[in-house]
Amino acid sequence: MSGYVGAVNLEQLVTYIDLLVKWNRKINLTSLDIDPLTDAAIDRLIVEPVIASTFVESPGVSVIDLGSGGGSPAIPFKVQLPQSGMRMVESRSRKCAFLREAIRQIGLSQTYVEEDRFELLKQHEHLKSSAEIITFRAVRLDDELLDLIRWLLVPGGRIFRFTNTSDTALPSGLRCLSQHPLVSSIKSELQILYF
Repeated sequence: MSGYVGAVNLEQLVTYIDLLVKWNRKINLTSLDIDPLTDAAIDRLIVEPVIASTFVESPGVSVIDLGSGGGSPAIPFKVQLPQSGMRMVESRSRKCAFLREAIRQIGLSQTYVEEDRFELLKQHEHLKSSAEIITFRAVRLDDELLDLIRWLLVPGGRIFRFTNTSDTALPSGLRCLSQHPLVSSIKSELQILYF
């Protein structure tokens, strides 16, 4: 696949990391060592989503990130795909406040935060069949989540699963279109999945 990603937008990514470090001192946005910032944290928070964005086939895709927490992979992914629409789903109010502030300070257009739990998302009819790509990391793929993902995705939509190379098993019903190593030092990969 060849994506539509150009040069890495360092200014926006630095703004994101600066905000994440500042806010993480007050609320737990990530368990990674970010104060001071480590290479492993940069790899996980920035490098992985930047690499993953190169596998997007169209510049104006609609993306929903599930369990957005501290904003990665969603924010760096969106920074690299500025024409895309991004909707981040997070249930914790304080994390949602961070995500909204990050959107504002970074200057991300077409980027929204849904403050709700996964199991309640189907109450938001505007989300049905609204995503061409679903992204997530550290979210357990169970039957309930798979049902929600089917509901959120447009026909032919894709799932970008950020995972460790040791955790690549798929539940029944999902097929792997491709697997891509992301960062060898932290043994991470991107699985592009579909139903």
